[in-house]
Amino acid sequence: MTALPIHEVESLNLTIAGIPIPLARIEAYLKKLFKTDDLKVFDIRLLGSGWHAEAWIIDLRVKGERKRLVLKFLKGEKGFGHDYPADRAQVLLMAHKDFNKMKGHVRSVDVGYISRDGELISAGNYEEFFILMEEAKGTPYIEDLQAILKRGHLTDKDLKRMGILVEFLVELHQMKFTGSIEDRARLYLRRVRDLVGHGEMIFGVVDSAYPLGGEYDVKLKEIEKLALEWRWKLRTKHHRLAQVHGDYHPFNIRFTENDELVLMDRSRGEWGEPADDVSCLTINYLWHALLHRSGFEGPFKDLFIRFIELYLEMTNDEELLKVIQPWYAFRSIVIASPLFYPENPPVVRTKLLNFAKNILQTEIFEPKEVDDLLRD
Repeated sequence: MTALPIHEVESLNLTIAGIPIPLARIEAYLKKLFKTDDLKVFDIRLLGSGWHAEAWIIDLRVKGERKRLVLKFLKGEKGFGHDYPADRAQVLLMAHKDFNKMKGHVRSVDVGYISRDGELISAGNYEEFFILMEEAKGTPYIEDLQAILKRGHLTDKDLKRMGILVEFLVELHQMKFTGSIEDRARLYLRRVRDLVGHGEMIFGVVDSAYPLGGEYDVKLKEIEKLALEWRWKLRTKHHRLAQVHGDYHPFNIRFTENDELVLMDRSRGEWGEPADDVSCLTINYLWHALLHRSGFEGPFKDLFIRFIELYLEMTNDEELLKVIQPWYAFRSIVIASPLFYPENPPVVRTKLLNFAKNILQTEIFEPKEVDDLLRD
């Protein structure tokens, strides 16, 4: 393949993921990496481009020594779990460590990222990662539920805050994906696939949050099999793709004294299935109903039904009742986990797992009939 001279590279303005990368930025990055100004890039050419990746070969001189290095990027528009920059980072960060642990394997010199302005920045010395955030104001919504549990009835404030939580989701879920049908389908399939197989979702929770060979294995195996069937039921529902929170539960929701809503820990990408958020919060009403009276009754039953009815009234999304089943199953096995919630009484744990299994066998979810789904 013919090498592209430097002036042609500059005129082409190498672009990765829509970000132009001038040759000068590549050269500056390499000088910093090799800790020398005695470095010159002679040419850059496309080595190859496939389904997963694109690679460019760089011909350079460092302190009088000629070198050829390969600059590789992963593509995000083709799926394969590379949909978001964080996905691609995971692959490349692991490759950087693992390449250099195997005898005879081509070595990784560095791994890094491209900034918004096209600067190449090294991350090759990484060990762990962090996020620096603002402090969240307010008090956790779980404290409201604990107060209801102790009090035994709802107040006007409880109903007002429930309404605020519904209104937030309605507004959020109105933001539908406006890209191509192909991208919409890819991102929806990704979310459904993650629901079943992601390390933080059904398969991952079963593997990490329950004891191996424990008393729950038979029921969890049944839940996994049924969840796989739902993956195929949901595959064509990509018209539902919308903005989501992804972990909309009472520990991630806070209210200020003036009832201002403050959210934390949005998870697993901005696009997803609205049923994920609805199930995530309302399963906590069911959980507290079980803690309160070991059944689906009392103030938490009222909150559960009111929330869903108000959401459906405001969105006209009756299809929600045909897709929410596996999302409820996921949230149920999380709360039933002896690792995450060791204080749960055995009867609560059992009924949550019953709910997960039984709801996966319903075609249309009936919120007022939850009690029937708690039985073995």
